Amino acid sequence: MNDIRLRAPIACFALLLVAACGALPRQSLPTAAYRYQELLLDEHFEHGRAWPSYAGGADLWLGVTEGAYRIELHSKRYVWTQHDQLTSDVVIEVEARQLSAYDHNAYGLACRLDPANSGRGYFLLISGDGYASIRWGDGRALRAIVPAFPSQHIRQGAAHNRLRAICIGDYLALWVNDEFVAEARDQRASAGQVGLAGVMNYAGKQLSVDFDKLRVWSAVLDEHGS
Repeated sequence: MNDIRLRAPIACFALLLVAACGALPRQSLPTAAYRYQELLLDEHFEHGRAWPSYAGGADLWLGVTEGAYRIELHSKRYVWTQHDQLTSDVVIEVEARQLSAYDHNAYGLACRLDPANSGRGYFLLISGDGYASIRWGDGRALRAIVPAFPSQHIRQGAAHNRLRAICIGDYLALWVNDEFVAEARDQRASAGQVGLAGVMNYAGKQLSVDFDKLRVWSAVLDEHGS
């Protein structure tokens, strides 16, 4: 079992801003392919020692429960937990299941997170109401690289979704339920740590989401288009 340490979550009150920095034209097929290499992490959250818990009063709880890693968030912020291992070019996959009834949220994967726990890094997210986005976290806000847009591949509400994040070179891509959803090019971070994330845009509302079967591979890119 890998040694994993919980990083303290950070609040963000200016969430999901609309400035698009590196979005590629939206299309049904990706412009790049990739190859899996070495399996770096295979986490099934089988016991409470897998990822430590964090309790932030009545508004926040993160930890392993019922064989999954759960984020419980009741206030307007974004939160994350990150793995200690430094990585660069990776493919990350996780099984996510929204438990809460309120759909106006976001949750997903993060890559190239700052080891200093500043909140800087890439966030590849979906929402309970069927939207997807790719974001840059600067520690205070999640700024849009690919602004939120609806995707037919996302199962809405209290549902299960399989997420895949591609972070190779300057290429970022999000796949949901084995379907391509979004991609972008961005050069703000070339290495960092992988993580899980949750976002709530409205005070007093709840996000509850479980993550399981988290796997991370080193990977390389095969370009096949422009």
